[in-house]
Amino acid sequence: MKTDWNRHPKFVLELSGPTDAFKPVLWFSLLILIPGLIIAASVSVSWGDGYKGPLKTRNQFPPFFMFINPLPVSPVTLPHGEARLSPAIDYSSIFVDQDSGNWEVLLDMELMVVDLMMEYGVTKNLTLSFQPVFVQMGSGFLDNFLESYHDKLGVSNYGRENRPKNEFGYWISYKGQTWVMGKEGGLHLVDSLVSAKYSVLRNSKAIPLDLSFAYILKIPFGDPEYGFGSGYADHGLHFLSRICLDPVIIYLNSGYNIVSDPKTSGADIQVEDTISLFAGLEYLYNPDLSFLVQINYFSSPFQDAEFSQFDEGGIELDLGFVYQLSPHADFEFAFGEDLAASGVPDFNLHFRISYSFH
Repeated sequence: MKTDWNRHPKFVLELSGPTDAFKPVLWFSLLILIPGLIIAASVSVSWGDGYKGPLKTRNQFPPFFMFINPLPVSPVTLPHGEARLSPAIDYSSIFVDQDSGNWEVLLDMELMVVDLMMEYGVTKNLTLSFQPVFVQMGSGFLDNFLESYHDKLGVSNYGRENRPKNEFGYWISYKGQTWVMGKEGGLHLVDSLVSAKYSVLRNSKAIPLDLSFAYILKIPFGDPEYGFGSGYADHGLHFLSRICLDPVIIYLNSGYNIVSDPKTSGADIQVEDTISLFAGLEYLYNPDLSFLVQINYFSSPFQDAEFSQFDEGGIELDLGFVYQLSPHADFEFAFGEDLAASGVPDFNLHFRISYSFH
């Protein structure tokens, strides 16, 4: 029997000037990232073998992140008794304007995601994590820049030129029935993740391989009416691996995600279970700095979509680095790009600080 999570109160923080997306980005950057550096200076941590990847980015495409959408993570568990706090801010631009017969979809927005990931080493082989996620959707300010940028590259602007500049739109209907009517402004709690990661093999001189299994539960905190959640829990089973070829690390992850049909007020939306595949390469340039390139694939949960952003899932390329600020803190940056006009943002900027406590 499915629990109706809509009866529970939703967290909403209203921000002044919701159409000005730059102000909340700057405000939350200062609120989370700078205090993180101060806290990090006073705690202690063990970084193990010095490798810091993969880049912990997730697909920020709104119709997908209302379902279970795990982060790329390392198979390495935290030491027993260690806690890690890893706040992150992502900023994305998204545009889809499609009418495929069954589906009518408009996504025209810039999106800020605040991720407050917390992890704890229960034993040397078991790490538990909780990842509350908050989203702010707005009209943004980058449409003119993106149109000029795409023109110079000689690639499609996805149809932005046919819409008013910097105007918010988020609406999805199926067979003439409205499913999502998006909400601009505010900072909204969306469906968030709890996970357990268990290590089954650790890297050694004889076998340069780390293996873990992870169970992931999506808790339906978000309001389905506005596209902040599906209304029901989802589950994921994931296989995590890391091949050590010093000074290079190869990450290979795969997962199967069991998703529930979303709660709607009218549209009859049926979804399919999804798979996720991940491959990443980390180069340890020196003990403080790693460079990373990775590809993240997430299959689509939607049936009979008939257009690429829904039908083909998402394929995202991330390029970035992780820099160790001190023995107990590091800073992560990534730039994400849509590889195939698929269900990922046109671009994504990702910033994360990780710091740990004993």
